Amino acid sequence: ELGAGSQVVVDGLLPSLTDEDFLVRTNAVYALGRLGEGSQVVVDALLLRLTDEHYNVRGLAAFALGQLDNSSQVLDALLQTLSDEDSHPRGRAASGLGELGKKSDAVLPAVIQWLEQHLDSEYIGSGIDALWNLLVD
Repeated sequence: ELGAGSQVVVDGLLPSLTDEDFLVRTNAVYALGRLGEGSQVVVDALLLRLTDEHYNVRGLAAFALGQLDNSSQVLDALLQTLSDEDSHPRGRAASGLGELGKKSDAVLPAVIQWLEQHLDSEYIGSGIDALWNLLVD
């Protein structure tokens, strides 16, 4: 059966995450996020995409991770993405942290700590966005 979370579908998408065409990678990340299947294999594959060369892939991976998994590994990765060189991944990480915060009480204190450590950072706005997403539903 090829349901939304079907392993056949996931297995078909995973190789596309390393395609040379960023649009293929982008669509694969998007599809995996929409499937809502947060197995460790999918989470690990999406974590690797947070270092993709293309900002859109990094951004969609950050948002998908926020929807799929509430592990400390994902929380740490999303906090790191708040300092991405491009604004798109930073914004998506802030949104992902907002989603993650709906499932975990550990997110708000972690974002506050990140803000305290990055007060003089050019990326402080991303942390403020994450805080906003956590406090405003």
